[in-house]
Amino acid sequence: MNSIQSKLASGLAVSLTLVLLLLWFVVSNNIQKLSENYIASRLEHDIETLLTAINFNINNELVINEQLINSIYKRPFSGHYYTIIHQGNILRSRSLWDQSLSIPKITNTDYIKSNQIGPDNQSLITITRRFNKQNQTITISISEDLSPTINDINQFKKYFSILSLMIFFILLAIQFIVLKNGLRSLKNIRGELNKLEKGAIDKLSTDVPYELEPLVNEVNHLSLALYKRLKRSRDALSDLSHAIKKPLTLLQQFSDTNNSKNDNASISFLNEQISSIQHITDRILKRARVAGASKFNTPFSINDDLPILLKTIAMMYPEKNIHISLEIPKTMETLIDREDMLELLGNLLDNAWKWAKTTININFIKTHQIVIIIEDDGPGANTDSLNELTQRGVRLDESVHGYGFGLAISSDIINDYEGDLIFSHSDILGGFKVEIHLPDAR
Repeated sequence: MNSIQSKLASGLAVSLTLVLLLLWFVVSNNIQKLSENYIASRLEHDIETLLTAINFNINNELVINEQLINSIYKRPFSGHYYTIIHQGNILRSRSLWDQSLSIPKITNTDYIKSNQIGPDNQSLITITRRFNKQNQTITISISEDLSPTINDINQFKKYFSILSLMIFFILLAIQFIVLKNGLRSLKNIRGELNKLEKGAIDKLSTDVPYELEPLVNEVNHLSLALYKRLKRSRDALSDLSHAIKKPLTLLQQFSDTNNSKNDNASISFLNEQISSIQHITDRILKRARVAGASKFNTPFSINDDLPILLKTIAMMYPEKNIHISLEIPKTMETLIDREDMLELLGNLLDNAWKWAKTTININFIKTHQIVIIIEDDGPGANTDSLNELTQRGVRLDESVHGYGFGLAISSDIINDYEGDLIFSHSDILGGFKVEIHLPDAR
């Protein structure tokens, strides 16, 4: 239920269900009440007709003019009945045959509507009224069978329920389409964020609904701000590094010029400090190019960038004829920053080229991580050196020629991406083996 569409759809479905249930309840109850009220009004009309047919003879005996009575009251168990009470005498319709109905007692009112069970278990609605005609008190109770009406009402409820369910599912479908179209902009933004993460685009499209404009503008502003901050940091450190190199060059020239003097100890110390500063400057310059695990940079392309890198390193060692064995899975992609990966692989491949005799193996493996294995057939490293290199967090001595400085830069890059750098002996080629483990940030 973390999906906005799921939450909206669930809320609207529940609301729609409650509305339709309430509508069904109201309609079902009102249709029954309307039907009963209609029958009651018709019974009152029959009571008026029956009252008109009643007269009294000279002995004050009640007499009914049968010609004014509807024939339905003469057919046995027709569902239409009447009972007349006058001075304790009870006169029943022929439709009742030999049965009788209960007559509610009228006390403070002249009108009572009630329900009861009649002949053949008929469900009857009964209207009882008291009249005064020709100074004679008369109570008339008239009844009608509700069973046909109840059957019609039940049939109506059945059809209305089916229609309500059809309307419910149609509205759900319409609601789904409306939500899908309404949230399409969010799905488009999600797709653009994936492209932004992979470096395919440098900003999100601003052609979005009004409600999403602040979010898109803020993401674009953040992306631009991070890019500018990284660029300023790199440029500033690069400028600092280049600015230091100029006086260092002058000091180196001064040292070389005065090397013939007798103060060999001072000249040696000065050379050591110049060399140390140059190493630190080179490290700062390379470290400034490391972007880290940022999602706003151009990713490294194995198919495009790796061949150029291998060709460049091969040109640095023209005296060596190195065979490169390269294994790359199809559809292999990385989200690692291009500059970082070039720096990382550049240092490790440079060291491999420097010590390899004839062969270097490069193997890319894609699992839940990105694994890169580089092996050479050089002399490798002794066990003590390997144990020191594999200790997590050890800062390598940058003054050591060969592996030291390059692996220090590589270690910094790996730490920025929270990955692992493993050094070991190559069982295949017999030389040095480096394993790079980087998280697949997708």
